[in-house]
Amino acid sequence: MLRPGESERRGGLRRLDDILESLEQLNLHDKTDLPDHVAEALVMLGIEQPHAIPIPQLIERVWAMQQPYLITIVVERRRRRRRKISTEPSATEAH
Repeated sequence: MLRPGESERRGGLRRLDDILESLEQLNLHDKTDLPDHVAEALVMLGIEQPHAIPIPQLIERVWAMQQPYLITIVVERRRRRRRKISTEPSATEAH
């Protein structure tokens, strides 16, 4: 069962991921012309005049928008057992 707001988070992340994938494919193929449908999606995200911005910079901007949606998993470290140090002298030290 999804927590409240979980489906909204997933939907937002999915939209950003789709746009990011399109931009990465364009960059991978050394394309410099931004297709209109990708530009429209970027404008909907709040990026003004995306045609004037180089694709690598657009990737960085979308990636930055994606960060708040990502879940950070905290790995719990196991605590080491510490040996108790005896303050009493050992049998060899007593002599």
